Amino acid sequence: MNDQCEISERAREYLKIKLAECRLILKKTKRKRRIIKILGTSIVISSITICAVVASVVLPPLAVSVLSISSGILTGLTLTFNFKYKKYEITELIKKLNQIRIKLDYVISCNGNLAIDEYKEIIKDFSCYLI
Repeated sequence: MNDQCEISERAREYLKIKLAECRLILKKTKRKRRIIKILGTSIVISSITICAVVASVVLPPLAVSVLSISSGILTGLTLTFNFKYKKYEITELIKKLNQIRIKLDYVISCNGNLAIDEYKEIIKDFSCYLI
């Protein structure tokens, strides 16, 4: 009985550590996403502004206008794909966080009656979770 309580306690501590790691990674990822969003928006605005200034100064305005429009579109597409990837990454981290919480609730509900096989399965499931 004492061994089962010890195993349950170790599993609980392990899951709490994984939960804290996942929260930290999620927080950092959200911060990076905000920074990328701000930088990306300012780059797009400055790119369009610079292209508009160049288009008004240079003699063949049609060629410069076409280049500036295509540059703005390409910049926008690049940012859109980057934001979608970050959003996907955040969604996956939230799923992992919820799975860890569910497993932690299960371990707590066992009230010290966690089998060794269940403990090994928990360790195996979450050992490669966070990189």
